[in-house]
Amino acid sequence: MPTQVPQPATWPLTGLERPANAGARARQAVAVKIENTSAARPQSGLEAADIVFEELVEGGVTRYNAIFHSQQPEEIGPVRSVRPMDPAIAAPFRAWLVYSGGVPQFEQRVRDEGLRGFNEDQAMGASYRVQWRWMPHNLYLSIPALLGKFGGAGATGAGGADSASNTAGDAANGATDTTEPEKIFEFAKSGETPSAVSTGVEAKQLVVNFPAAHARFDWNGSKWQRVDEGVASMARSRVPLQADNVVVVRTTTVATNALDSAGFPVPETVMEGGGQAYVATGGKIMDAKWSKDSVGSPLVLTDVSGAPIVLAPGQTWVELLAAGTFSYS
Repeated sequence: MPTQVPQPATWPLTGLERPANAGARARQAVAVKIENTSAARPQSGLEAADIVFEELVEGGVTRYNAIFHSQQPEEIGPVRSVRPMDPAIAAPFRAWLVYSGGVPQFEQRVRDEGLRGFNEDQAMGASYRVQWRWMPHNLYLSIPALLGKFGGAGATGAGGADSASNTAGDAANGATDTTEPEKIFEFAKSGETPSAVSTGVEAKQLVVNFPAAHARFDWNGSKWQRVDEGVASMARSRVPLQADNVVVVRTTTVATNALDSAGFPVPETVMEGGGQAYVATGGKIMDAKWSKDSVGSPLVLTDVSGAPIVLAPGQTWVELLAAGTFSYS
């Protein structure tokens, strides 16, 4: 019988090796709403997210719901408002959801789904306004400060995860015990080949066109470089925004009775059900299927025969393409 080589401990949302000094205690995942307009670029923190979801909002533009777990940046933003599909994005990760504010019915939905949500006021002490951008593009978040103030493993400093002083704040914000997020995607282990690399076709460029937001991902030989409106994207840290996996989910929207401040109707991306998807890894792309049974259930990716898809370890971007076009070449 061949000797089995022990696999190292890995982060559940990236599949990357988890350093021993990261600790064995459960670490809280945090989902943050981040703006995606020219006024918001370059954003802070996207380079450190484990998974980035791009979602359609009113006016045909997009925003991000970025999931942080393995890294905990002190500067994330600009933070913007909650949308009706955000609970269905955050819930499978057991994530705290941070946003600037929002329509009351959407904030209520966060609570109704049992999520711990923080608007700007509720995150006070961890959220802050910077002086180098105009409102409303200047709200930022520190995850270490959030965890330090309200609890959550991985927090450091006064009022950390085990501090009794967090009790009142936890109760006021609907806290639950800190739990490690469950693994949502399957990642290739040592010696294993990702599904798209094994069975996909070559692709050097992925083009994702929402009604009023146009982006692409260019394969640079090692990662997918994000390009927004024709300009290679990078974080404010000057780190390029590059994904190891790009997942395109074909879905639709339903109307809500809400309007934004400019009078545009707020759409809701359909997050439950299933349909067509594409998975791009390692300069190749494959046809796929997606399914999601409920708000709290994970997004499941399979090939067209129903077999689970294996991604490359690293950062994954998920394009929730509820309207618009997708192509690759």
